[in-house]
Amino acid sequence: MILWRFIHGRMPTDENLRTRGCVIVSACCFCLKTVETSDHTFLQCPFAINLWNLLGGKLNYLIDCTSALSLLSCIPAHCSSQIADIFLAAVIHTVHTIWLARNNIWFSSTATTFHSAKVRIHSWVASSGNSSIGKCLPSDSHFLDSFAVAAHCRTVKEIIPVLWKAPFPPWLKVNTDGSVIAGHAACGGLFRDSRGSFLGAFCCNVGEASVYHSEVLAIILSMERASSRRWRNLWLESDSSSALLIFSNPSLVPILLRNRWHNARNLGIQIISSHIFREGNRCADKLATLGHAIQGSVWLDVLPPDLLFDFVRDRLGLPNYRFP
Repeated sequence: MILWRFIHGRMPTDENLRTRGCVIVSACCFCLKTVETSDHTFLQCPFAINLWNLLGGKLNYLIDCTSALSLLSCIPAHCSSQIADIFLAAVIHTVHTIWLARNNIWFSSTATTFHSAKVRIHSWVASSGNSSIGKCLPSDSHFLDSFAVAAHCRTVKEIIPVLWKAPFPPWLKVNTDGSVIAGHAACGGLFRDSRGSFLGAFCCNVGEASVYHSEVLAIILSMERASSRRWRNLWLESDSSSALLIFSNPSLVPILLRNRWHNARNLGIQIISSHIFREGNRCADKLATLGHAIQGSVWLDVLPPDLLFDFVRDRLGLPNYRFP
């Protein structure tokens, strides 16, 4: 909650009192060199900067303190779930520690030393890391030891192999996916036959939309593309279980797509739908990403080179793995 309030500028600091019309004399309680604002207190004050530098040294990462949202960029994009929990806990507890130190000065006239703040952050991060339900890798042991966190190692039975399976004749399978980057959505789909051969693919730049909207649009586009090529037996597969619910509950279709959905359902195509984990849907995921770089909707008669590796793995029946 405290991080949410900080990110959205709702911390009860002198800055917010002034925006409400209160005329007050303000000074940062740590450095006494400038007025108190959320950005200064948590990001720019020497007390806060020293804590963030200390935390960055512990995490072996240079923490970006230019804004509240940039603090979360320190969380690695690819790491085990327990490590991700520790990074997030470290940011939250550091913000909380700074806020408690500020309040101790304001309401108790008690200054928090840098050493006590450091000990508090380390203790809270260790507690959060130990209570995490995430899993780690053997290579994470040195990092976990630096925070005195017990390793929650994955077991073999928790690792799930995910395979793409070819359809049985006369069905054709299309794997679809949606993507949103900076509020802009795109989607894509890949058609394959019972031998896993490439039949065609599409990418579409959706514009400003939600992930769910792009996932549903990908399903509708697949039906339209199949009808235009007179493919009457279509197996739709997506990694979005919520989007697939539109087949059993059409009221879940976004209102802007309902007419198009109704028309697609009347194209005379036999439909089978199934869910696949995203690890087995990588070709469609990459097509959706490619959709951000185009205008409108594009049909592809040739397999894009970026998909070749995952396409061959799928056709050979090689599994990808889903980790807890």
